[in-house]
Amino acid sequence: MPKLLMLRWGLVGLLALVIGCAGGVKLAPIDSIPEDTSPEERLELLEEMKLAYPDDARVYYEIGNYYYDQIMPIEARVNYEKALGVDPDFNKVRVNLAMLLVESDEVDSAKALLNEAIRREPTEAKAYNNLGMVYYSELEVDKAVRYFKRAIELDPGNVEARYNLGLAFAEAGLVLEAIREWRSVLDIVDEGETADQARMSLERAERQLK
Repeated sequence: MPKLLMLRWGLVGLLALVIGCAGGVKLAPIDSIPEDTSPEERLELLEEMKLAYPDDARVYYEIGNYYYDQIMPIEARVNYEKALGVDPDFNKVRVNLAMLLVESDEVDSAKALLNEAIRREPTEAKAYNNLGMVYYSELEVDKAVRYFKRAIELDPGNVEARYNLGLAFAEAGLVLEAIREWRSVLDIVDEGETADQARMSLERAERQLK
């Protein structure tokens, strides 16, 4: 099965010198970590912040993202779950944690997290895209198409959802529809992983039609 593009919530690169407060919670100075800080140095800074700001869920989220990117699922999960424990309203965590659960074959739990994310934020396109990926992985193509389309309705520039919708159409044998979606990706972006995947898929599909 072709590779789906997981849409992650990118790391927020930051370390501010001024301590902010929200709802009485002291916020870690994440906002001014230099953008050229290496991932390892960034992790060290975040670990120090975790000790000083144990009630800031963003720190656990950022650490979880580091471990996710390093393919260290146990450590990522611990930090994502800690972030949700500290702040149950931190919806971004649910989306990342859900994809981690999919990779651990805990699909039902992943669906529950994504549905909860949608319930809390009905206009969150990333959650619909990721739920579509879950159904695509289970070959429930009709459901996958529905969620990818909803993600695109909410965010027309969401190239990952457009690429994934093309894959779902191709899986259903709707090659022309798949080609249309992959072309739409290249209309929006012409560089990067999504563009490269769309270009390769488009070339294969067009060869099939000749």
